[in-house]
Order: sequence, then structure tokens, then C-alpha cells
Amino acid sequence: MIIINSLNEIDSFDKSVVTIGKFDGIHKGHEVLIEKAVYYGKKEKLKSIVFTFKNSPISYFSNIITREIITEKEKINKLKSCGIDVVIDIPFNKDMANISAENFVKEVLVKKLGARKLIIGHDFAFARNREGTPTILKILGKKYGFTVDVIEPVTVKNIRVSSTYVKDLIYAGRVEEIKDYLGRNYTIEGKVIYAKQIGRTIGFPTANLKLEENLIIPKIGIYATKVYIDSEVYVGATNIGYNPTVNGEKISIETNILQFDKDIYGKTIKLEFLERIRDEKKFKDLNELKIQLKMDTNYIYKKYICKSS
Repeated sequence: MIIINSLNEIDSFDKSVVTIGKFDGIHKGHEVLIEKAVYYGKKEKLKSIVFTFKNSPISYFSNIITREIITEKEKINKLKSCGIDVVIDIPFNKDMANISAENFVKEVLVKKLGARKLIIGHDFAFARNREGTPTILKILGKKYGFTVDVIEPVTVKNIRVSSTYVKDLIYAGRVEEIKDYLGRNYTIEGKVIYAKQIGRTIGFPTANLKLEENLIIPKIGIYATKVYIDSEVYVGATNIGYNPTVNGEKISIETNILQFDKDIYGKTIKLEFLERIRDEKKFKDLNELKIQLKMDTNYIYKKYICKSS
């Protein structure tokens, strides 16, 4: 798969099928667009191209950093696994915000990418003042020699699949439902850092995670998680919160990894969220906290380790 990070890097392609979007999460709706591009690419001997952005157009216009469902690395890897030939992954900037729909079509889609087919979602809009709607693109397609496929919404359980809905589920801690819409469980990735190490003093050492990118943090609470370390997979109890029992001041993400006792400070690990077990709670002392942690880990052990052993 070819990865291009600037419009200036593009050597003109002869013929292609293109799909455009932020693809912020690559959920089940996005997968339909990508699969269509791959299908038409193979069927009609066209290069399948995903044209996407490193940053959210919303964050560009609002000057607010938006939290993401996946990292850039994960997005690229997911697109590669889908069989896409070329990914154009560029910053959304002033040039992209100000270009007219027709100029983008003429200069980028046609001249640079050789587009013969464009695949977009039903609510797609881009270019200056979001003037590049499906209706306008069909008109421009007739003028410049490409067809436009508009994909209808994908629904699951009568709910339209969207990045907004997936984000809402994450923020609400409803991690068991995410797979229905995202196509996989929600994961976050980061580096294990030193912290207060209070858990170690009561027999529950934790790996404290510092997110490497601006990923969404699920709702405060205790979660059952899978923990990916190098090529190994473990099960853990992950606490997201402020550690009120020890008067914590900053939100932290810390995981007690079951059946594991190795030094992993500085390593990058991944957490996959399986289930939200309970709310975070302030206990009267560390002994009461220890009793609750024992209950939490016993529950996770019986459900997720004993079941698979």
C-alpha cells in the first residue's frame, strides 16, 4: 500500500476509484465505503484510493482539539488490512478549507488521481462552505468524466452507524455495545509510566498509562480489559478515575494485570475494553479498597480467564 502525506507528493495516477472522508474510527459505515472502493478497483482495474485527513475539519474550524477513536497508526493499518492500494493522508488546512468543489474535482480528483469513480456517504460534503454535496459532485462527475456512488446509511439495531454515536458510547462507558457499530472493541494505547505505586503496597500493582495520542477516554469507572504487551495478551482490571480513596487530583488510567509480574515501565501497551464493571468509589481506607479490588479481580478472573482456560 502506498501512503502519501502531501498533495505535492502525488505522481498522477492513470485511473482510480476514490473514497473521501476523515474515517475517524473506521466504523462499519466507513467499511462499506472502503470495501466498495476495493471491489470496484479489482473489478474495473482501477487504483483504489482513500483520501483522508490527519486532523478533523471540525478541530480546524473550531480551533479545539478533538479526541479520536483511533490513532493515525491504527487508521493506516486498518486501511491496509482492507486491501486499499493508496492512502492520501494529509492535514486539513487553509488550502483544503478554501478550495472550491469544482477546483478540487478538476485539480485533485481528475488531474492528480485520474478518478473514474467516486464513492461517498449520503451526508458527505466538502470544500469551501461544504458546497461539495452528492448532488453537486454528480453534476461535476458528468462534466469531468467520473461516476458517483452515494452509499446509504448503515444501521445497526435501527441506529445509524456514525463516529458521533460510537464516541457517545465510549464517553458513556457502554463499551459492551461498541463492537456492534465499530466492528471491534474499543482500544487505547500508551506508554507505561511511573506513578504513586500505591496499588503495589496493597497487593494490586498497576500499569499506569499515558496516552500517546488524543484518544477518547471512556467514562470514569472500573473495566475488564484485555492487555496487549509485545506479542502477549493478558486480562486486566482497569481503573479510569481520580483515585478518591488516596485523594488523587488528576485522572489516571491504571491496570492491574492478572497473572502477570514483570517490569514494563516505558513499554507501550494496548488496552481493549470488554466490560464496565462499576463506578469509581471513595472507600474509607486502603483495606476497604483492597477488599473491593479483590472482588473486582475475582469477577474478571472467573469470567474472562477461567472461561477461556
